[in-house]
Amino acid sequence: MSRENFRLDHLIVGFCAGGFSSCTILFTRNIIAESVYTLTIFNFLFVSLVFPLKGTLVSKLLLLLMGDITGWLWNFVFSMLKLAITGVFFDTLYVVLSPFLNLIWVVPFWSISLTVLANSKRKGE
Repeated sequence: MSRENFRLDHLIVGFCAGGFSSCTILFTRNIIAESVYTLTIFNFLFVSLVFPLKGTLVSKLLLLLMGDITGWLWNFVFSMLKLAITGVFFDTLYVVLSPFLNLIWVVPFWSISLTVLANSKRKGE
């Protein structure tokens, strides 16, 4: 099997796993639509940018799963904060700052994932 077919297989498995996890999150009770959108975008970007890189499929799938769990917990905490603090000003502030607050977990998780894949590449050599 050539390396290009191997990477294509990783992409196919990654998109299937990302779609499955997005659908699972979508049909979970008590989840807000904003977190579904955030995690769907995260899954698409993560799979399309990380899965073509070198590394084992198991490590990539575990990183995707950990990213989904981290994102779900992050959005759950912020939705509970939104429910606890009511008011027009805070609701407006929440809507405006929510995409930027989601970057707080996406960017570090992305860099940690790249570090894990780079370390697994070095161990393989």
